[in-house]
Amino acid sequence: MNISAAYVDTVVSRETPTCPLTQRPMRPWLEVPRDWRRPNVPGAWALWWSDAGAFGQVFPRPTPSEVGRFYELDAYYTHDSEPDHRESPEGLFGRALASIAARLDHGVEPVDAWWKSIVPAGARHAIEIGCGNGDRIKMLEPLVGDCVGVEPDPLARAVAVEKGLTVLPGTAEALPSELSPGTFDFVLFTHVLEHCLDPVRALENAAALLSPRGVMMLETPNQACLGAAERGAHWLWLDVPRHLNFFTEASLRAIAERAGLEVLRSEYWGYCRQFQSTWITQEVNAEARMQDRAPSATDLRRHQRRAASLLLRTASAPPALKYDSVRLICRARPR
Repeated sequence: MNISAAYVDTVVSRETPTCPLTQRPMRPWLEVPRDWRRPNVPGAWALWWSDAGAFGQVFPRPTPSEVGRFYELDAYYTHDSEPDHRESPEGLFGRALASIAARLDHGVEPVDAWWKSIVPAGARHAIEIGCGNGDRIKMLEPLVGDCVGVEPDPLARAVAVEKGLTVLPGTAEALPSELSPGTFDFVLFTHVLEHCLDPVRALENAAALLSPRGVMMLETPNQACLGAAERGAHWLWLDVPRHLNFFTEASLRAIAERAGLEVLRSEYWGYCRQFQSTWITQEVNAEARMQDRAPSATDLRRHQRRAASLLLRTASAPPALKYDSVRLICRARPR
């Protein structure tokens, strides 16, 4: 990964990080004791928060070579050709919990009709930056004839190429030279910005690719949700150290506007999955691995009770507190 040397030198040289959105010092926020996906790799991670910017970061920042190793996993969702639909044990209580949550979920789901509504009519060229295994590009192909992806992870890129997709090696901070500015009618940037070492530069680069009529969809985990506050270091969408930046709608808007984008609207989604058996089981595993022990049936029951409490607190909560993901629909700011 080729990251701006000026950015790395500036950030790593300080003991207290400066928020890239406000240029003000950040405060210590949270410590993640280990990477739950790689429990045998030692090392804790310090997270810092900007109250003024409503934004968090891992600090000290890892090196580009370290970032690449964070994805060297036996199992990671972008490395699979097909999603894993195996169910986890939940029992009657767990099934009831998931059923009630589904009825309370009014988020904006990215279903086929939604994609058709945001891709500009007559769009000819689309790009997904950080396309992983290419599933979303495959889904976009019927809507946009020419679709290309950019992906730094060689394992994920190989899976996408096996599907017959055009995927170039590169990062959002250092886009492939084959890409021409101002030529893409649709830019997809979903759950990528949280992975970037230099999120400001990453989004500026992505915004520069937009055609005058182009639209960008930008989505990240929502750090403002009550699920994140309740679970802390064990929240699945925290996923340190693969996630290096932590956004709310306010900070996502701020970074988009700084990149020269006009925000057309914001949307939230990701509610009922927080109460599904697969999610809860993964949270049990994450907590146990961070504590260097095996998960137990007692852990599962405890996490189900926590989920029930969260359900009661979020049933009628405003979207920013309820949903685990926030997205913006943007276009290049008119000149």
